[in-house]
Amino acid sequence: MQASYNLHANELNTNFLESIKNMFGNKNIDIIITEHRDYELDERSQELQIRLDDYKKNGMKNCSLLDEDFWGDTKKRLMDRHQKAG
Repeated sequence: MQASYNLHANELNTNFLESIKNMFGNKNIDIIITEHRDYELDERSQELQIRLDDYKKNGMKNCSLLDEDFWGDTKKRLMDRHQKAG
């Protein structure tokens, strides 16, 4: 199982830690903390907003379906790249 949180350091409290303990039970876990700068969040938010606006305007026109054709094409492309690199 994996969980990802995006929060401000001031939001850390014992309830947050208890929720992690309850979620993972008696398992070993890794906790990785990364500082996010405001501009990084702004860039991600802007990109997501652009994609959402495009979806609202164009529907699935600019989206890739993750169907059998997609996975077959992806597998072939990766295998071709690996063989060329070798």
